[in-house]
Amino acid sequence: MKQVSAKQLALSFTGMMLGAGFVSGQELWQFFACFGPIGLVGFLGMTFIFAYVNYASLRLVQTTGQEDMGRMFTPGDRPKLRLLVSSMQCLLLFGVSIIMIAGAATLIHQLIGLPIWLGGLLFTTLVVAVAMMGMHGLVATFSLLVPVTTVCAVILGVVTLAKGNFQFAPPNGSVSALVPNWIIGFLTYAAYNLFGCVSVLVPLAKFIPEETTVRRGLTGGSGLLILLAWSIIAALAVQPSAGAGDLPMAVLAGQLHPVLEIGYGLLMGVGMFSACLAAMTASVNQIAIRWTKMAVHHKPFTTVLLYAAWALSLLGFGNLIGVVYPVFGYASVPFLICLVINWHKKKKTL
Repeated sequence: MKQVSAKQLALSFTGMMLGAGFVSGQELWQFFACFGPIGLVGFLGMTFIFAYVNYASLRLVQTTGQEDMGRMFTPGDRPKLRLLVSSMQCLLLFGVSIIMIAGAATLIHQLIGLPIWLGGLLFTTLVVAVAMMGMHGLVATFSLLVPVTTVCAVILGVVTLAKGNFQFAPPNGSVSALVPNWIIGFLTYAAYNLFGCVSVLVPLAKFIPEETTVRRGLTGGSGLLILLAWSIIAALAVQPSAGAGDLPMAVLAGQLHPVLEIGYGLLMGVGMFSACLAAMTASVNQIAIRWTKMAVHHKPFTTVLLYAAWALSLLGFGNLIGVVYPVFGYASVPFLICLVINWHKKKKTL
């Protein structure tokens, strides 16, 4: 694979977030928009944490050459703890794949009426095909997806705000008992995303030529992420009734025009695809680091994991987001703190 530019890093950094929950508005509703305009401030806090921890992880890989996430997330030489962290991370990434497939199945059913189990199966088969390309296919997918998604979300957000006369509705309050307020919302959202997303970026670190590329890429990606998320959060804060559906942004698009609902639906499908692909690629990469035999058989292993994720996805999209994400958010906080501490220790030796 060729060297990764600052632009590619920015698009990959943003693209990691554009899964079913984010693009559909479901995640942003449950963790930010349901609390009203203050959710915009919450997302700013989340972005700062998200960018800084990803910077620390990329610099650790660049300066140590170590890609084992267990070592990055734990203090000292603790093999059992490293194994626990690696297992948790792979489990979270597997959970993300399940949620993306569930979201895609719901979307396909909503758009064309295909049974949820069949829509999920077809989506999974497509992910399996592209997953065989590895990291190259992942970066290419992000490079195509992010610009289009950002433009469409901003346009939809601005139109929704204009139709609502830029008047925010009264906050609905917490949607999930695990996320009681906006502060817990942005902290847990940052934590669970980081625990999974760090492992998506880490394999790219060896293709990033220098520290300035890391800074420029993460800064540009953060700007795109804020622009995209604020458009969605603000739109949902104006029209909170859309949050009652599994796919809030599709509901808003449909209220504007049926054609927009189909177009935004297709865009969400691509977002779900990229997130599912990223999560599964990162999970298999981490497993291969610890079990070298798996590196040889990664293609059939990836295929088996994806179809297992499809079977579990039948549990439902909205329910999975409301439970799986917050639980992993709480559990991952101490390990993320360890990662930052490890980076600061290493920085003192440079």
